[in-house]
Amino acid sequence: MKELEDAKEFEERADFIETDNLMNWTVQNDFFLAVQKKILQRGAKLIVGPRGTGKTHQLKFAYKTCLKSKAKPLAIYVSFTNYYHLEPLLSKKANAVKIFHTWVLCKILLGCYDLLEDLDSKDTYLYEDENILSRKNLKKFCADVEKGTDIIYELHDEIINKVTIDEVIGTIVKLTVKFDRKRTILLLDDAALRLTPEYLIEFFDIFGSLKTINIAPKASVYPGTTVYGPRFHVGHDAEKVSSWLEIDNENYSQFMEDLIELRSLNVEKVNKDIVEIFKYAAFGIPRHFINLLRNYIQPQNETYHQRFNRVIEEQAESIKAEYLSFTKKLPQYQNIINTGWELHEQIVKIITDVNKNIATSNEKQLQFSILKEHSLTRDRMFQFLIEAGLLYELEEHKGSHNRRYERYIPHLLFLVKSRAFSISTGFNASEIIQFIKRRGKKHSIERELSKILNNDEIKLNLNLPSCQYCDAERLTEQQKFCHNCGKELVRQSTFDSCMKIKINELPFLTKLQKRRINEYTKLRIIDDFLSSTNIASELRKIPQIGPKRAEQISSKMKKMIEEFLS
Repeated sequence: MKELEDAKEFEERADFIETDNLMNWTVQNDFFLAVQKKILQRGAKLIVGPRGTGKTHQLKFAYKTCLKSKAKPLAIYVSFTNYYHLEPLLSKKANAVKIFHTWVLCKILLGCYDLLEDLDSKDTYLYEDENILSRKNLKKFCADVEKGTDIIYELHDEIINKVTIDEVIGTIVKLTVKFDRKRTILLLDDAALRLTPEYLIEFFDIFGSLKTINIAPKASVYPGTTVYGPRFHVGHDAEKVSSWLEIDNENYSQFMEDLIELRSLNVEKVNKDIVEIFKYAAFGIPRHFINLLRNYIQPQNETYHQRFNRVIEEQAESIKAEYLSFTKKLPQYQNIINTGWELHEQIVKIITDVNKNIATSNEKQLQFSILKEHSLTRDRMFQFLIEAGLLYELEEHKGSHNRRYERYIPHLLFLVKSRAFSISTGFNASEIIQFIKRRGKKHSIERELSKILNNDEIKLNLNLPSCQYCDAERLTEQQKFCHNCGKELVRQSTFDSCMKIKINELPFLTKLQKRRINEYTKLRIIDDFLSSTNIASELRKIPQIGPKRAEQISSKMKKMIEEFLS
């Protein structure tokens, strides 16, 4: 289990990094500062990027910056990581969306309380102590809702009636005046509520309602499947800001180099060409870069070529597992997700073949264009690939016969793995990085989807559960009554399904970690981790795990699972 407690310098997730380290380890290049500028500006913003691109890092850095300077706007930071705990309410409570609405606003008010504490304010309360919206009552409400406790207490009813958009706006305005700031920014982290589209639509209704002249909400979201709802228009109601650094950025390599230096990562003994390859194999995702370096420097009885291949292979398997885990969390899209993986594999193969044919030139080919077609399920397939960081989306362009093409770059790690940048038959790190740094071909590869995958491979139909009474297939996701027998269809709980996911299927655990958990503990599914009152006690059954270490691993595992489900 040692991998779960690596040196802090190699910590990948901003949630696990101490605030001082977060600030000190930040690479403040032009790209990062441009995102920061957008966050601190007036107006609503959506900070967009796949996991690991630094969305949480950006928001926490902005929050800390605003705490330190009275010249900056007041900042309130809130995380909605635990939203998925509210999903079962959708099938149990007629007012589930109203409860969620109140939960969101209560979380923001708790963020206001946190702000008072972080500013060392003498006044540590927003209201009078006996007020129904005391910190204690708000925490109890949120905790009860997240635990699934029946909302029957009088306290809960009072809070649901009391907490309104106007109440929250009024409280934020008072804080803005209290701390003599001109305006406030709301930093709403983990706002891509993928598992609950009903809540996601409601969230962005709240998001839009909180926007005023002097209050600017900012939310971190995923680039693919975030559903904003019919009343929220991206571009008009909020500006998109990418947190994903493109590999063609002129400062890309230096950004990764600065990351090594600021974190004092011990990579002196690693071949510089291999470090350079890892920079591009990370595909603009700092989390992946740190993971590649960490796995490479772990002592193994291998040649540097064998070690390189192992690290690339393990990272590829991890990325694939994370992408395919969508089928566990969103089973209705299983066909679409699996077809997307086959498409990505074929794109990598085609680009690899093209690069081998132009190996003797001074060019490389990374871009792949696919004929634009009007299909919601086809679009959803690409959205999943983008959200998983497997495809980087570029601007559309007009191709042959004046037709519109969608343009992408596939994940470079898979191109490295398929030897797309290797000229000789052996392993030559210098040769690989020189190929990667060639100038790109002017025109991308153009294909139609039907020319990449055959009709048998293109499965874009939804996997919907049949009627529990007559076994008739459902027609749409939104269908509430069976079209055949007319009876009400039972809603499938995504949360309950996720709780049954086996530990062996979690993509962020290594094979060794999975084996030891299975061998020495009774922890088998996600629910065992999230519902157990004493996980640390179970983890102590693993050899060489003491009380302190068990607590650390327990806390980290829970946070990893929460992120996995977010």
